[in-house]
Parts: sequence; C-alpha cells; structure tokens
Amino acid sequence: MKTKLNPAFCLLAGLAFGFSANAQKTTITKAALPVNAQTFLKTHFAGQEPTYIIKDKETFSTDYKVQFANNIEVEFDAKGNWEEVDGNHTSIPAAIVPKAIASYVKANFATTAVTKISKDYKGYEVNINNGLELEFNSKGNFLRIDN
Repeated sequence: MKTKLNPAFCLLAGLAFGFSANAQKTTITKAALPVNAQTFLKTHFAGQEPTYIIKDKETFSTDYKVQFANNIEVEFDAKGNWEEVDGNHTSIPAAIVPKAIASYVKANFATTAVTKISKDYKGYEVNINNGLELEFNSKGNFLRIDN
C-alpha cells in the first residue's frame, strides 16, 4: 500500500529543518553579553571568570549560556535576563533565589540547598539537593512537588 505525504506536513517539516539549520552558536566575551547579564554576573559571581560564554542565535531568538570553573551554568535570554541557574548538583548563590521561595525551602526542607532554579512566564522550578523538584508560581507561592 502506498502512502501519500501530507503537503502541509512536508512544508512544516521543511520549515522546522530550515529554522534549526540557521542556529549559530558562537563563543563571546563577557563584555559582549547584554548589560543585564553582565550586572547579574557581577552581583552573584563576583571574582569568578567564566570558562566559556556561548551566544546561541536562532531564527527567532537569542540566548546566552555562561559556565564557570565550578560547573555552575547560567542561561540568559536576549535581553540578558536570567532564565536558569544550574549548580550541577552543588548549591547556587542564595541571593538568586526569590525571598518567598527561599523562605519556603528553609521552612520545609531546612537541611537542603537549592541546586538549580529556572523561571519562565508561569513561574519557577527549583531543584534541591535531596532530589526533589519544587514548583512555584510567578509570585513565589508553592504549587507542588514534581518528582
């Protein structure tokens, strides 16, 4: 039995391939980061020099990824706003964690540390060093444990 490919599917697949083929990753200097990202790094990672900084330019977006010698990674959007700080199983600077989230973690998981935090328009995802992933809304109110 012969099957016909849906022309709309072929068009979407071609567009998707074309967009991903346009991605460009380049290594840049700290001075080439957006000002917001530079300020964030000066505030939370003073005295630490990145081992590398990558600018990931796609068709419709640009992101930046910064990695330090201690394996902490920070991801920024095109405007230099942080999107994720990943300690790779080690604690991240406490000042990065919003106060409401830090208070919740301290009250409910007193012997743990935050090892990763990411944010988007919906809220925050926080990993703590006991293996749990906690979800919070955009105001920092606890929603659930996502294990």
